[in-house]
Amino acid sequence: MSTNITKVNCSLEKIYGPVEIVNATRLMELLILEPGPSNRSRNGKESKQLPGTCILVLFYARSCVFSSQAAPHFNAIPRSFLHIKAVAIDAIKHQSFNAQYGIVGVPTLMLVHNGKPVAKFNDTIYTLESFAKFTSQLTNLQPNGSLYVTSADFTGPVSSTPSNETDYCLVLSWIFNIACMLYFISRSRWWQQFVEVIQNTWRESNAQHEHVD
Repeated sequence: MSTNITKVNCSLEKIYGPVEIVNATRLMELLILEPGPSNRSRNGKESKQLPGTCILVLFYARSCVFSSQAAPHFNAIPRSFLHIKAVAIDAIKHQSFNAQYGIVGVPTLMLVHNGKPVAKFNDTIYTLESFAKFTSQLTNLQPNGSLYVTSADFTGPVSSTPSNETDYCLVLSWIFNIACMLYFISRSRWWQQFVEVIQNTWRESNAQHEHVD
């Protein structure tokens, strides 16, 4: 994460509950830019940033081991940051946001302020402490009390047990990619030369056997 990112001003009007598992429609509702006065003064100079809703979004996959490892730590976030909404979305089932927000792998944690993405968590250590450090560095908030993960955090809302379900969309995409690759290879000059070499070798081998007989 870049150190020159300006902190965002999170609104303290609401206290949020546990992590909410959302679908694409619900996430769109949460990321709609909230109406409010402009952040610029009349003379065109930048004024003090106005408070806005802060949301932590976890892009995860139920079959991903790393997502499962991060799950209990993310489930504990709402206790430490009461005024930040924490949501999680299955990036495999709801892929429409992946390209839009540059999600190239899971788990990916992203902070959103007033509907606008601020930064993504780039560390490889998925712990409550690292999540809290990331959040505090980008906001005007500090953890509420001590940081701890309970046994209940391992059960949900985001599951810490990887599922064995088959991602058929992923399987079909791999089959399609492999089929395309094989097609273009079969049409290439290199492949045609390779086939000719095999055919010539086979003819020579048969000719030698016939000569011996």
